[in-house]
Amino acid sequence: MQKHKKQIEWIASIISLLIILAAPATMADPGDFSATKAPMGAKKKKTIPLETDFSLSTGYRADDLDWNIAGDINGNNPNVLSELTWDDVKSYQVKLQGSAVWPNIIALRGYANYGWVFDGDNQDSDYLGDNRTFEFRRSNNSTDDDYVWDASLAIGYPFRFGQAVIGTLSPLLGYSYHVQNLNITDGHQTIPDLGPFHGLDSSYDTEWHGPWIGFDLRFKAREITTFAHRFETYFTYEYHWADYYAEANWNLRDDFAHPKSFEHDTDGNGWKIGAGFNLWLHRNWALNFNYDYQDWSTDGGIDKVFFSDGSTAKTKLNEVNWTSYALSLGVSLRF
Repeated sequence: MQKHKKQIEWIASIISLLIILAAPATMADPGDFSATKAPMGAKKKKTIPLETDFSLSTGYRADDLDWNIAGDINGNNPNVLSELTWDDVKSYQVKLQGSAVWPNIIALRGYANYGWVFDGDNQDSDYLGDNRTFEFRRSNNSTDDDYVWDASLAIGYPFRFGQAVIGTLSPLLGYSYHVQNLNITDGHQTIPDLGPFHGLDSSYDTEWHGPWIGFDLRFKAREITTFAHRFETYFTYEYHWADYYAEANWNLRDDFAHPKSFEHDTDGNGWKIGAGFNLWLHRNWALNFNYDYQDWSTDGGIDKVFFSDGSTAKTKLNEVNWTSYALSLGVSLRF
C-alpha cells in the first residue's frame, strides 16, 4: 500500500508540473523575435518569448530485464546459482510531457509515462556449476497483465544560436524514477521436461531512481515559408546514477515468506537517448514522433531471502540489466 501511495504521489507531482508548464505564457508565435510595442517616444526593447510545450503521445514499448545471484555472499558455490530473464516484454504506453524554455535564461522539462504490459517471456534457470554449467532446473513462463512507468524532472540553461535555422542547446540536471512490475505466470517446466504446472503467479517489482545529467538539442526554422520549415527536430541524451531496489513474491515456494519472499538492493547507472520531430500544422500545434532507448545495469549487491519461519539469509546479487525502447506518436501544443 505504501509503495502504491508513493507511485501515485510521484505521478501526481509530475502531472501538476506539466499542467503548469503547459499554461499559456505568451501567445507570441514560436520563434518570433519581433520587438514589443512601446509608447510613442519610448525606446523599443526586444524580448524573447517564453515557450511552453505540452505533448500527449501513445505508442509501443518493449523491455528486457535480467538478474542473477551467486550461491553465497562471496559470489561462489557457484558463481551463478539462479538467473531470471524477462525478454521482449511488450506494452502499450501513454506519455505526458511538458517543457518551458526561456532562451539564455532557464529551461525546465518533465515527463511521466505509463505502460500496460500485454505480452512477454520469462525464463528461470538454476545451476550447480560455475559459469552457468550443470543447469538442473529451468522453467519457461509468461508475463502479462503487468505495468511499467517512468517519471523525470530537469532544469537547465538554454543556449540559443543560429539565424535562418535556430538551434537550442540545453544542458540539464535532473532526477528520475522508473518502475517495472513484472509477473510470472503460465509455468512450463523444461528442465527436467515435466511440462506445464499450475498455480504460478509470482511477481518481481523493481525501482530505479536517482539524479542524471544530460542535454536537449533542438533545431527549427525561424520562419515557415516552405513545407520543410514545418519540421522541428530534437535529440536528447541523459546519463543516470541509480539506487536499485526490488521485491519479489515467489508464490509456489512454501519455504519462503509471503508476500515478500526476497529483496534486492544495489547501485547502478544507465543512459538514455531520444530523438524525434514535430510537424507543425499550425503555429500552436503539431504532430510529433518520438523514439527512446535506455540501457541500465547495476553493480554487485545483496539478495536477502525471507523464510516462512521468520529467518533470513543473504547471498550476492551479481547484476541486474535492463534495456527498453519505445516508439510513440502524438500531438504537441506550444504557447
